[in-house]
Amino acid sequence: MKYFSTIIILLTGLTLSANAQMRVGYMDPQTVLDNLPEKEAIERQLNRFLDGREAEFEEQSIEFQNQLARFQQEAPNLSEEETRRRQQELQQMDQELEQFQMRVQRELEQRQAELLGPILQEMNTVIETLARDMDLDYVLNEATSEGEMFLLFVSDGGKEHYDLTDRVIARMLN
Repeated sequence: MKYFSTIIILLTGLTLSANAQMRVGYMDPQTVLDNLPEKEAIERQLNRFLDGREAEFEEQSIEFQNQLARFQQEAPNLSEEETRRRQQELQQMDQELEQFQMRVQRELEQRQAELLGPILQEMNTVIETLARDMDLDYVLNEATSEGEMFLLFVSDGGKEHYDLTDRVIARMLN
């Protein structure tokens, strides 16, 4: 009897939760970012950073190319020991170029996170507020981080009522 009562209670709970309607909204964070005036200033700052690093990388890369060309010209006349030493120097220069590229990439990502962090924090706050105001259970990202569509179909009524993108933009611009 106890076992039977437990099953009835579980089945009743499952039925009630299945009948509860889940409300889901969605948005496109990239569209929000693209519509914010701060985006241009952030892009300019990141481009200035990259321009400076690019010039530095190009300078080192040209030096490497010159050393490599000189080695290739002189290689037939070099001793084995001198050939090994110069090859090691070239390998070291190549590794330094790779490390420089990786360091610049990390610095760029860090700068981007620093500049976008407050905006993304504000966006999350606005999304949370809108979700509560609209009594939504979930808010989904319209696309994956690779740009692939996450939502395969949204009805016209769903677009009108549950797409938060324009609402988030409006609140963030105020």
